[in-house]
Amino acid sequence: MVCDSAGSECPTEIGEDVSLKKALEDLLKCMLRVWCREGQALTKLGVPTTESDKRVVVKREAGGEFGFRIHGSKPVVVSAIEPDTPAESSGLEVGDIIMSVNGKSVMDATHSEVVRLAHSGTDVLELEVARTCNVLAPQLSRGGPKESAVEAPLYSGYLWRKAATSSNKWVRRWFALRRDNCLYYYKTDADSQPVGAVMLLKYDVTPTPDIRPHSFAITKPGAPTLHLAADTEDAASRWSTIISEAVEKNEQGDTWLDTSLRMQQMPACAIQRPDCFGYLSKQQDHGRKSTGSWSRRYCVLKDAALYFYDDANAERAFGVACLHGFRVHGSAPTAGRKHAFELQPSDPTQRTYTFATESEMDKKRWLAALEYSIDRWIKIG
Repeated sequence: MVCDSAGSECPTEIGEDVSLKKALEDLLKCMLRVWCREGQALTKLGVPTTESDKRVVVKREAGGEFGFRIHGSKPVVVSAIEPDTPAESSGLEVGDIIMSVNGKSVMDATHSEVVRLAHSGTDVLELEVARTCNVLAPQLSRGGPKESAVEAPLYSGYLWRKAATSSNKWVRRWFALRRDNCLYYYKTDADSQPVGAVMLLKYDVTPTPDIRPHSFAITKPGAPTLHLAADTEDAASRWSTIISEAVEKNEQGDTWLDTSLRMQQMPACAIQRPDCFGYLSKQQDHGRKSTGSWSRRYCVLKDAALYFYDDANAERAFGVACLHGFRVHGSAPTAGRKHAFELQPSDPTQRTYTFATESEMDKKRWLAALEYSIDRWIKIG
């Protein structure tokens, strides 16, 4: 998981208290480390490098972001790359194993150690990576919306979207309706990161032939109208039906919501394999507006749902935030507190969450975990 900072060594034996799955994961990590070190040794001997061995230079602007996230420990793996960032233009790939950072080997470094090294003050990262896209596929792939059959969306395809800033401009986007009944849209069908999302709750779908042929609108009181258009009438009718069915399922209570509500009744320690956990300070809100007061909560993140507890020993969560379609923003300028960040919904009728951590390192841990958890849910939800 993203926030795992306690890396594991290669297993020596499988004891009764060690699960087979955990042992196999450790064995895979051991094999990957051997494979990476073999490549490093061949390079030093002058053997020509293969496509699996790359040197990538990621250069950010002063005070900016590199634009990629990592997870795991010993070794760490690139888990997400944000669009239009230095990481994307550098050629870095999701699934790359980072072997060294600016000449320093990080094969035996924990997640937090690599994060600390990457943010040590330099604006240029020279990374030596082992490319796994052709070795571990499809487990670690950059397939974007067009994924394997197991992870396929319920329905997907290109639609025209009317730009919010212009009455006449329409842009072509790849849309994917996923099992969380959230409609995600991407620049192209090859992208892995969506540029927007709409949680289809209490929306209406209405044909709008007067605006554009084969067009329809997704509307809800208090939310911006999303104008979409297909290339044919059949496609427009199909999309309208699919979206209307998703709205109806959400209103009846869908699987992801039912699961989140069930897990809310569990103690924090009973949530298996959380994406992250620990104490966060949460800014109190009134309706959808934040107030100036803060409360300290024990939080557990699992599959893009954040559960709130009074403390680590609480028997049940008193609340849950379903973060499907949310975006993680690393700053909260109006919060008036150090180490603050925001979770912003694509739907303005939903609540924006503002949190703060005790340290900058803990903030980076939570930011990476939240981005990984939300992105992972998009791919498997």
